[in-house]
Amino acid sequence: MKETIVFVHGMCHGAWCWEAYFIPFFQQLGYSCVTFDLPGHGEQGSTKSIHFSIDDYVQALAEIVDKLEQDPIIVGHSMGGMILQKYMAKGRCKRAILMSSVPPTGVFFPSLRVLNNHPRAIKYLFQANLLGVFKKYPKLMFSSNSKIDQYANKMCSESFWAYMQMLIPIYRMKKGISMLVMGGTADQLISVGEFVLTANKYGAELALLEGGSHDLMLESDCQKYVDVIHAWLERTLD
Repeated sequence: MKETIVFVHGMCHGAWCWEAYFIPFFQQLGYSCVTFDLPGHGEQGSTKSIHFSIDDYVQALAEIVDKLEQDPIIVGHSMGGMILQKYMAKGRCKRAILMSSVPPTGVFFPSLRVLNNHPRAIKYLFQANLLGVFKKYPKLMFSSNSKIDQYANKMCSESFWAYMQMLIPIYRMKKGISMLVMGGTADQLISVGEFVLTANKYGAELALLEGGSHDLMLESDCQKYVDVIHAWLERTLD
């Protein structure tokens, strides 16, 4: 039976971020792939305000997994990684992959770094406008991606309430599920030190990807990241 991978997108994104490269690559490798839009994220480019909690997002993931017969492999990107960490507390999951993930310590220190590097971003936070931050500074997500404008235009509004909840660290961490933590060394949101911290907290394997941006799955040569995940899965599922 083919393994099923569920992909959980991050802040201001949607299922679209997996569809350009990751889904075709993984399907070619024989995996069954499931993507979905978190609540309020179904319309690309939407600037309409949304108000959802992290628990709403965790519940959306749980509803997807509940429809599956077998325990899936779950990949969580950025905020999706925080959603996955919270879901793992009582959900079912065969393997977990945290990609460019918010660390269990939350978004407080990543937010401080953004404000230190881009002081003008604070006006968007006062407006509870997270999309405004990433529209103004798209390299936070995409670095020097040649399609940066195309991808930035697909981003949608994010729930500021969910963001505020991510300022609170995770204190109860579910261990025992094999996990891969992966992140790019050129990520402008999450630091290498935070990737190391996350891996240590969960006793997970760590893959640091030289030159990788925050949105690893949208880099034109992201096949190499797919290969890292596939190799780890083949090794740990045997």
